[in-house]
Order: sequence, then C-alpha cells, then structure tokens
Amino acid sequence: MAQVPAQKYFLGFFIIFQVILGYHTSSSADCQGISSEVTCTCDDFGHCERGTVQVDPWLQNTLRTQMDVQLDLPFNYVQFLDAHNSYNTRPYGYLYGANDTCLWPPPYNPSLCTGIANQEFSLTDLLNMGIRAIELDNWYCEDEMRIAHLGSTIDQECNSGHVLFSEPVAEIGAWLDDHEGEFVRIYMNEKYDQGNDGEVNGPFERYLGDRVLTPANLRNDYNNEWPTLRTMREDGKDVVIAHIATAGTGDFYLHQGKFIHPGYWKDKKQNEFSNYPQCGGKNSTNALRFYSDSTHFLFENDYIDGPTRVGIMESFSEFIKCGIQFPAGDQVHPQLMETAVYTWAKGEPATPITDSTSCIMLSGTDNRWYTPTDCNQELYYACQNVINTEDWTLSVSVGSYDVNTQACPNGFRFSLPQNGFQHQKMLEGIDNADVWLNVAPLLDDYQPPVLPTIAPTEGGAQAVTAVISGVVLAAASALFIL
Repeated sequence: MAQVPAQKYFLGFFIIFQVILGYHTSSSADCQGISSEVTCTCDDFGHCERGTVQVDPWLQNTLRTQMDVQLDLPFNYVQFLDAHNSYNTRPYGYLYGANDTCLWPPPYNPSLCTGIANQEFSLTDLLNMGIRAIELDNWYCEDEMRIAHLGSTIDQECNSGHVLFSEPVAEIGAWLDDHEGEFVRIYMNEKYDQGNDGEVNGPFERYLGDRVLTPANLRNDYNNEWPTLRTMREDGKDVVIAHIATAGTGDFYLHQGKFIHPGYWKDKKQNEFSNYPQCGGKNSTNALRFYSDSTHFLFENDYIDGPTRVGIMESFSEFIKCGIQFPAGDQVHPQLMETAVYTWAKGEPATPITDSTSCIMLSGTDNRWYTPTDCNQELYYACQNVINTEDWTLSVSVGSYDVNTQACPNGFRFSLPQNGFQHQKMLEGIDNADVWLNVAPLLDDYQPPVLPTIAPTEGGAQAVTAVISGVVLAAASALFIL
C-alpha cells in the first residue's frame, strides 16, 4: 500500500468514529452495501460471512481457463488478478472496517464518512471469485505476529484485537486443499525488519508446507529460472511468496529466505495507468502491479481520500489487455471480476472440452470464445508467429476444425492466445473474422511444441525462447512488447 507519513489511524480513528458517528452493529443479519449485491449469509455487521458468497460457476470456470492458457509461461510473467490489501477485509471485524460508513463506489456521499476496509469479502470468497494474488501486511505486537493496516512504524496501533498472521495463511491453505490445480501468489508487505522469523515461517510451514516454491527450490531445482506453471503443477508447487522492497530503501525482509523471495515487480498507483496501447509504461521486460485504494479516513483534521490520492479500478479490462501482471483492485466483487474476462462467452463452453475433436471458435462479432455444435463448418484458423508471439494472422485458406492443420503461412502455427495481451494482438491481426482457435493447449495431455532458439534482435523486437526440461519458456520480449 502507498504510505501516508505517520499514519496512525486504526485505533485512534476508530475511537473518533465511535464518538462522532456512534458505534453500532446491525440489529439483524440483513446485508448492507456491497454485500447486498451478492447472495450470501451476512453477519451482524451486515457483511457476508466467510465463504458464503455464491459465485457464478461460469465466471469461476472462465477465469480458470484464463489461468490454464498461461501454463506454459514462466511464473514471473503470469498474470494474477490481485486484491489490494486483501487481508484488510470487513469479515475480520471492527478493526478491519466492519463499521465503515462510506458507500461504494466513490465519490463518497456524505464525504464525512469512514472507509477503513480495502475489501468487503473474505480471502476465501475473493479466491472463489478468481483472485489469485493475496497481500498480507504483518506486524509483531502483543507477543504475536498479526495482520494490520498500519503506517510505517508500529507505535501503539497494533494490539491484541488484530487477527493473528496464522489465520489468513491457514485460510489460503484450506482453500488450496479444496481446489486442486490452482495457484496463489502471496505478497508480503512488511515495512521493516521485525525479526521473529519463526512467527512468519511457522504458519507457512504448518499450513502451506511443501506446496510452496521456495528460494531453495528455485535455486536448486530450477537453476534460478522461474519454471512454468505447468512445471510447477507437475512438481506439486502451487504457492509463491514474495516481498516487495520497502519504498526508497531496496530492503527485502525475507525472514531468512526460507519461504519468501525478493519481489520481482514494481508497484504503481492506479492513477499512473494509461490504457492500451500506452499501458502505463508496460514494456517487454518490466513486471508491474497497479493498485487502487478505497480508504477514506480522518487524519490531522482532514480526510485522506484513497480514490483521489491513488485511484480505484472500476474495470480490469484494460489491465488484462495490456498484460499487467498484477491489477490490484479494492472492494473486489463478482461484477469487477467479470470485467477481466476475455475468453468464454456467457454460457460457454456449452460443449465440454474433452479431446482434440472438440473445437473452439472466436466470434469476430463479440470477440468471445464459443464451442459450436458444428466443427465441420469452414472458417479461417488463428495463426501465431512461432518466434514473435504478438504477431498473428489468418490462415491462407478456410477449413473444418483440425488441430493439425497446415493452413497457416510459413513461420506461423495454429494457436491459442496465452494471455489478454496476446488476445488483443490476435484480434488486431484477424480483422474481425470468425476463426478457429487451437483447443490443444487446454487438453490434459498437451505437450508444448519445441520452438527454435534465437538471439533477440536490437531493441528486443524478437522473442527469446529457452528450452528447459523440454518446456519452452517464452521470454518477456515475446510476451509483452508494446
């Protein structure tokens, strides 16, 4: 999170909030605010109880597809939908905004309201919605490691009312136990070295254990090269934990480096983002996290307004189109998650994807994916350059569906976009045509093709591919050249 100097608002402001606005809880379990816009069971504060939000299975399946098409990308180039300050969520109680009075979305009316929470829904519900990047701020106080939304020093802000650090870690572990094949990236936003390594490593060991791809794994098993998601899945690794350097210091707090990697991305405010094709400065090599901020609170006789200071995300679509690795939203809800969809049309796939006789058609009308009942109709094929993955074109002829088609021009192959950026480049290359997409990458027995290894041309306009353990790792210049 972006820092406001000497932020000391949680306990202090909560006291002010009680005095000015009056402490209260809902007299019934009626849902309030964003929680009223979903189907769930609400607590006495009017917010959805943990794990009770009903999420459209189509949305869950579609966002799973958008992760699966990235299986052959190295982990550090995979896009993870992110929830800013994920732990600072109202189901954790009054210190986490359960009594907030600001009504989403901004501008807040009345402006003299309280908005402490960054999220309405629990970690379990965020994960069920499709969030795959979770942020944790850990603070040691009252002889325990806890989670809290504080400033840059602990002072008297952290107390025994704050949730133990082990609780969100346990919640993430329990969710992964029930969702085979999924991945989660945990972002540690520790402000300074607090020591107490066992208080951090202990919960990771207890609740995540061998499923974490550790720094030792990266060094010893993968030669310090991030593996692809497919390799991680085969090796039983579905969690990566990393720490972003504290602003202006370059310091990473890794707690002996047992589980936590140094961060490999740069944090930027939402209001620094510009839409495609500028993409907020995204280029062929950088990894970016754009975060929003919904908080609104009294500080030194004035209100600090996150939506003005940082910005909010009303849609993920441009971030997806640009290939931003971590679009980090506040007050994440199913309608926001749906804006991240670029693949399946509503109700699709209408026919299960089972084997190479299944077929996928991209509609040139709405740019969404369909499973037509007639795989024998004659359409063009979507063809991707085998070297430069941003270069797409139509096949030289039409044909019925065939995963082994030879209809693509020389130097191109029948393919499927690996992310939203490639999808956008494909749309630009096929000129609104209805085309076949290659179903093979979505099949369980898919083996990625071994592509030629070449040196990059000046300026990085070509792809660099490296073959590691028989898996092609497409380098960044092939992924996100803008």
